Amino acid sequence: MAAKVFHNGTVLSWNEDGQSIEVLHETSILIKGDTISATGKNIEVPSDAEVIDSTGKILTPGFINTHSHLWQTAFRTLAPNTTLASYLKSYSQSSQAVKAFSAEDIYMSCLEGYYEGLNAGVTTYVEHASNNWDLDVVKRGFDAAVDGGARVWWCCALDDREDVTAKDVFEYINTLGKRSKDNHPLVSLGLATDAMHSASDEQTQHMKDKIRELDLEAVTTHDLGGPWPIGHNTPSIAANKGLQDLDVPIIFSHGGLITKENRAALRKHDWNLSITPESEMHYGHGQQTSRLVQDHASLGVDTNWTFSGDILTQARLWLQSVRNYLLVTRQGGRAVRRDDIGVLKVAAKADIVCFNGDSPNMVGWTDPIAAVVLHANVGDIEHVMVGGVFRKRNGKLALKEGEWSAFSKKFAEVARRIQAKVKVPPQPEKFMGVTEFGDVETMTTRRQA
Repeated sequence: MAAKVFHNGTVLSWNEDGQSIEVLHETSILIKGDTISATGKNIEVPSDAEVIDSTGKILTPGFINTHSHLWQTAFRTLAPNTTLASYLKSYSQSSQAVKAFSAEDIYMSCLEGYYEGLNAGVTTYVEHASNNWDLDVVKRGFDAAVDGGARVWWCCALDDREDVTAKDVFEYINTLGKRSKDNHPLVSLGLATDAMHSASDEQTQHMKDKIRELDLEAVTTHDLGGPWPIGHNTPSIAANKGLQDLDVPIIFSHGGLITKENRAALRKHDWNLSITPESEMHYGHGQQTSRLVQDHASLGVDTNWTFSGDILTQARLWLQSVRNYLLVTRQGGRAVRRDDIGVLKVAAKADIVCFNGDSPNMVGWTDPIAAVVLHANVGDIEHVMVGGVFRKRNGKLALKEGEWSAFSKKFAEVARRIQAKVKVPPQPEKFMGVTEFGDVETMTTRRQA
């Protein structure tokens, strides 16, 4: 692969000594293979290098989405006003809606999710792959992670289903592990579990043994906390079960009500909280205390079919509460304990996003971080590179195979067919069958008589 140079741009570089963003104007980035080889104003450019003029552009690290369920992408616009109760009953991996999907549908749905993210500058995913009700479905979800072109920590859900058991999942991951690292260097294998709190000592030990045996690289789980009757997979519970002995990154998703005790456990064991701002606002998870643990937090998208699927929107929503640009870059890399992603520096992976600083909504900027986080949109992203390979070029997605026009047509057909099979249900009488719903204020734009 020939060397590439982003020439004469404004680079949001990483200063290792100061552990902070360093803005470098009129600076170039030299990329050899999948890695940043040099940065500076007067770097030596190989004669055969491809030079991308970046004058007036802003070069940022690729964004990192630490929580997603991309198999659901084909539901897009199906239930824009769904509640958490309706979602769990009618659209989750435990619902009847999964019967609408073939294994190939899952592949298309996940692939479109990765493409959507790449188009918006997301170069890395932690995928909570909850599509685990059938092994063919699991396999095609993994294939999409490989073919999507992003860097993915693919965490297969462990929860027992009618036709797939935890044993089946481990056996399948074992077959992947034997061929994954050499053949699929962008995809790392992990595990997703929502039964951490309820697992027996025997089940927990078996999981720990398998994580070591299969050399898995991440664990992720939902942690809602507070009054919610689900998702009590807290850092304290993980610590009490000895999961810190694994020396593997653990990512707890949501955690809007995370307690002082659990914040301490998160910090002590160098674990991470994936905050998904739009999801928590949409579903009402709560966001009372997650702002207190930003030093061990990152950002995710969650269910990209019920709201916007780009990380810029999540950053902008959360920025109004907590002003920390690093949550979508450096902190995402730290979530999976990687210091070579989410940053622009020598020896880091060449995961780079190039913004057009001359667009109508960005021109006139003097602070490049504010320009990106407060004023940029997806349309301003000209180039996206993952591991030295363009995945978006000159404003257009660069697919690993085929053209966007053909893929989008096929995906639209899949989405229409699936949505026609999935009926929008009434609100259940009780949340998760145990909790009564209370009354809420109803507002309308209809003029009153």
